[in-house]
Amino acid sequence: MIFLGENIQEYPVTEPADPKSCAEHFADIMGKKGYTLNFSLKSLETEIDRVLEKYSKIEYQELNILEEFLTAYVGESLLRIFGGSWVGNFYGPLNRSGVNFYTSYMVINDFRFNPNHFIGYYLSNGKKSEGTFYEYLYKRNQSSGIFHDFLGGGLIQKINNNIQ
Repeated sequence: MIFLGENIQEYPVTEPADPKSCAEHFADIMGKKGYTLNFSLKSLETEIDRVLEKYSKIEYQELNILEEFLTAYVGESLLRIFGGSWVGNFYGPLNRSGVNFYTSYMVINDFRFNPNHFIGYYLSNGKKSEGTFYEYLYKRNQSSGIFHDFLGGGLIQKINNNIQ
């Protein structure tokens, strides 16, 4: 399978995959395209929106692959920054059932978060409906978007409140 010009055939179709290796592979692919995906907070603040803006309108099959890679990258970045662990089975970018929305999440202290939720909603509904990833990190309030009852002040604040 080719994704954005890169061969990603090594990923299993139905077996659980390692989200860390998926995230690292995605960072390599996107690095060749001029993106700085280095698992830093800055990369989450700037590069995720750049990727979403550029690639959110690609062909359906590649869009599904992008969703799984972004899920792995966002989750792995947050875990490297704040600690925590993946829980559940993560299915790689060639999985066609979209189960990561339900089966894979991360836990930082007592805070449970599924990075696939924002990405999946954004790719389905667009920026106008969901806002930017930067806004999701810092500004999401309780009156807008699909997560109106979830964040209140942004993801970073929610994570920090659970670390302290």
